[in-house]
Amino acid sequence: MEIIVGKDLFSKLQKFLNKYNKKSIYIITDENVAKIHLKSLISYLSTFHVRVYVLKPGEKSKSLDIVEDIYEDLIENKYDRSTTILSLGGGVVGDISGFVASTYLRGVDYIQIPTTLLAQVDSSIGGKVGLDFGKYKNMIGSFYFPIANFIDVKLLNTLDKRELTSGLGEIIKYGIIKDYDFLKYVTKNTRRIYDCDEDVLLNIVKKSVSIKSQVVNKDERDLGIRRILNFGHTIGHGIESLFGFNTYNHGEAVILGMMYETYISKEMGLIDDEYFNEIIINLINLMPNKPNIETGDSSLSRIINIISHDKKNVDGNIVFVLPVGRGEVEIFDDIDIGLIKNSLKGDWL
Repeated sequence: MEIIVGKDLFSKLQKFLNKYNKKSIYIITDENVAKIHLKSLISYLSTFHVRVYVLKPGEKSKSLDIVEDIYEDLIENKYDRSTTILSLGGGVVGDISGFVASTYLRGVDYIQIPTTLLAQVDSSIGGKVGLDFGKYKNMIGSFYFPIANFIDVKLLNTLDKRELTSGLGEIIKYGIIKDYDFLKYVTKNTRRIYDCDEDVLLNIVKKSVSIKSQVVNKDERDLGIRRILNFGHTIGHGIESLFGFNTYNHGEAVILGMMYETYISKEMGLIDDEYFNEIIINLINLMPNKPNIETGDSSLSRIINIISHDKKNVDGNIVFVLPVGRGEVEIFDDIDIGLIKNSLKGDWL
């Protein structure tokens, strides 16, 4: 897989498609992205056979019903195994595009063109594709890598603050799990990130892609070290599901998950108070409001039930990734349920 990080990459995409004789192009995007970027992309594809499928934006589009509709459209328009699917959008579009590519005619090529900071630094890297099923996130899916990933930081200029925050959560995660100096760089340059300073964006996207790629290359199937990338995701996915994927977007839920899981780490004596406070302050400063999670027994039990069905669990045990030092985490599967509930109550915030 080729990963190209830079600016103004549509012309390079055009050359890539010509080089590998890709003529039959099927673009999957969503309504928001289509309004901003689709016309420009298509202007570079005038010599190709192109069709576009436009999704409703949001997590609810990650469903079997949408995928079935895409299959029907592909079949009706006689797209065969020479088809290349272009994913133009954020994580939802990328997950759907990759899932369709991995299953249509037993697999066709696809290319990622991520348009959100979160997708550029996380979901477009690593080959995970999938759908939500009921209240469970990414329960159906596979590992299927794109043939190329064109990560263009110029596409980030139109994002609002909430979308940038969503990506920043995953970026800070990389610093916590792997590179403390990177964590300090990101927190020092947060304002420039929100201002879409292209030099800073290029630096943080390249570094994030490098960290994730190094981890993924050691464990493509998510059975070992790759699981450290799930820091914040155990509780984060539970929060997303609890609110029906409506109240918090993925990045915001991961930020909350990292906060609660860092509290668990401190209570277990894995990190000192100074590092705990550093992480929590960096994360809570990203959130416009204090977390609004009901902490009655019913809500807590529902979150515990959701995370107990998390696909990352092993032998019925809930798996957590917890900080154990600056830029270092470890994997645990024996966390006391009472401690998890205490973290979620948020009395310590």
